[in-house]
Amino acid sequence: MDQSFETPIFHDYSRQGPPVDQCHRVDELWFADGTLVLAAEKSLFRVYGGLLAKRSAVFQDMLEFSQPEDAEAIDGCPVVHLADSDEDLKYFLRALFDYESFEPLRTKTTFDILAGIIRLSSKYQVDGLRQRALYRLSSVFPLTVAEYCDNTDESWTIPAAEWIRVVCFAREMTLDWILPIAMYRTSGYCTTAQLLHGIEVKETHVELSAEDKLKCIEQSQSICRSVSEIVDFLWNPVKIQGCLQETICTENRVRARRMVEGWRIKKKWFPVKVWHTQNWKTLAVCTVCSASMKVTHQRALEKFWNGLPRRFGLPDWDALKQMKENDLRL
Repeated sequence: MDQSFETPIFHDYSRQGPPVDQCHRVDELWFADGTLVLAAEKSLFRVYGGLLAKRSAVFQDMLEFSQPEDAEAIDGCPVVHLADSDEDLKYFLRALFDYESFEPLRTKTTFDILAGIIRLSSKYQVDGLRQRALYRLSSVFPLTVAEYCDNTDESWTIPAAEWIRVVCFAREMTLDWILPIAMYRTSGYCTTAQLLHGIEVKETHVELSAEDKLKCIEQSQSICRSVSEIVDFLWNPVKIQGCLQETICTENRVRARRMVEGWRIKKKWFPVKVWHTQNWKTLAVCTVCSASMKVTHQRALEKFWNGLPRRFGLPDWDALKQMKENDLRL
């Protein structure tokens, strides 16, 4: 990883928070036989310095420095003040010291947990944990339209309006391969006011960069208009060559198109999933029409999907796939 981070330092109260006597102990990460106390914001964690050093080259280097005789200590354990979020540190340490709390597959988790683990495992160079967290994150960001349409993974979720946070996190961590879907969803879920002015989450203001604001606002309307192109197969062409029951098929296609337009009035639909597998099962048309319409629909989907990164000024899917493989070391 080509990321440079400031080495944690001792006794820097100007940035890291209040003195330890004003902090609280995090019980689940306060081990009675621990050898090191980490302080972040208003939280204290008593952990095993040797194990931490074994997992993290950054902590190993830091803990090799001799401590002055008057170094701050709690119950004989040296105290290290970190400039990290106490919430991020909690998720990171829990994943390190309680392996079962962060399984690599589809157990439930949250975006906050994943972001905290990825952020600090990158900073402190715990590569195996970073890779595991990125793998979990990636389940919601497939790189092909077929995988996206078939994806039912709900192992982690985030409220619709908070997709702005995902975009900001991707920018922070240089995870460009999640940006097409993150910006696609942000453009669709968030109001213009949210795109312009940001959102408040846990007493923290989160706002897109000026460039990303412009891209998402531009694409908000453009993506909405793309729904018409995706469902155009329902009435174009009016007559499908070789149709076995022209009147019935035409009536049912028009009825289906009206149904889709009704959905759009009630709810803002995303182009890729405005028409899905279940809809084909209820569309009463002949086999000839069904086969022709599926081909037309698939072409429209692929055209939209292939152009999705370009809408947001990102590299094409092949380049993004290579970035993902590099991050996950596939």
